[in-house]
Amino acid sequence: MLESKFFIAGNDCFSVRKRSDAILQSFQGVEIETIDSDADSISEAVQELRRVCEALRTVSLFAEKKCVYYRDVSFLSDASIGRSEEVLSWMDELQSLLEKLPEVGYLMAARSVDGRQRVIKWFLENCHGEILEAPKSVGCEQYVRDGVKGEGKKISAEALSKFLGRTGNDLAIIGGELDKLLLHGADESGIEVRDVEEIVVDLRGDDFFETVELFFGDDGEAFARGIRRYFLYREEGRPLLAALQNRLRLLIQLRYLHENDGLENVTKIALERLKEKYAALYRGEVGSIFTQNPWYLGKLLAIAKKGSLGDWIDFQSKLLGAIVTLSEHYGRQQLLFEEWYFQLRMVMASSGTPVILSKAKPVNA
Repeated sequence: MLESKFFIAGNDCFSVRKRSDAILQSFQGVEIETIDSDADSISEAVQELRRVCEALRTVSLFAEKKCVYYRDVSFLSDASIGRSEEVLSWMDELQSLLEKLPEVGYLMAARSVDGRQRVIKWFLENCHGEILEAPKSVGCEQYVRDGVKGEGKKISAEALSKFLGRTGNDLAIIGGELDKLLLHGADESGIEVRDVEEIVVDLRGDDFFETVELFFGDDGEAFARGIRRYFLYREEGRPLLAALQNRLRLLIQLRYLHENDGLENVTKIALERLKEKYAALYRGEVGSIFTQNPWYLGKLLAIAKKGSLGDWIDFQSKLLGAIVTLSEHYGRQQLLFEEWYFQLRMVMASSGTPVILSKAKPVNA
C-alpha cells in the first residue's frame, strides 16, 4: 500500500469533493499542487496526464514536501477516451511514478468509474482507494444535523423533514440550501419549519420551462395567462425565480460571445472552438453554455441580441435580491413577476412588440 497516495471516485461530485478536502487537510505543511481535469478528447487527456507526471517529478519550491491533487477527472468513465491505448500508456507511466516516488503525496478525485477496469483496480489495490456510494436519505439527515451542530445551532425533526423534502438527496443542493438557512433563518431558538418554508427553495424536480419561455417572449397576454396558471397550482415563486436566473446566465454568456467573438450562428463547431478558448474559465461547471444543445442556444441567442451585455447583467443583478422581495411580499408574488416582466420589456425594447398584460383574460382551472 502506497501510504501517501489516495484515489476517490463517485457519482456525487459534492461527496467526492468533501472527502477530498478531508484528505488534503491531513497533508499538514505540504505544498498542494492542483491540476483540474477538463479533458474531452484523447489528446486532452494525454496532455493532462503528462502535466500530472511532470508535477510529480518537480520538487516543491515552497515546502519540504508536496502533494499533487488531480481533481474532477471524468474521462476514465468514457470508453473512447479512458480505454484508448494512448491514455492507458500514460496511466501506466503515472502508476509507475507513484511507486517510485514514495515521498510525494498524490490524490486523484474522479467521477463515476468502473471498478472492473484494470486502471481502477490498480488504484484501489495500491492506494488508499474509495468508490463512494450515492448518498442515502439517512446519510443526508446526518449531514444536515452535523452542519447545524457545527454552527452551534439546532434543527427540529419537523424542520429537518421539511428541508429534505424540498432538497432531495443531492448533497450539492443540500449544502447550498443549508448555508442559506444557517445564514438567514436560524435564531437562538433553533431552526423550525417556518424558517425552512421562508428560506429553502423547493427543488424536487418541477419543470418551469413553459413559464420561463413566456417570460422571455414578446407576447404579454400569453405570459399573463402563463403566470396565472403557474400560481394556480403553486404557492411558491422562488423555484421559478431560480429558473429565470439560470436562463439569464446563459443569455449573458451568449451576449458576451456575440459582442466579443462575433458569434452569430450557434453550431457545434463554433461551440467547440469557443470552449477551447474559454476552457480555463469554465471547467465543466454547471451553468456553462457548452453543456447545452446548439439548437436550443441558437434560439436563446436571438433573445440575447435584443439587449446589450450591460442590460442583461443589470437585470440579473436586480433578480439576485429578488428572493428577499418574494419572501417579504408572499401574498403578491404573481404581481412581482408581472412587474419584472414589464421591466424586462424595457431591456428588449428593440423587439418592438407591444405589451398588453392588462388586457389578458382570466384563466379557468
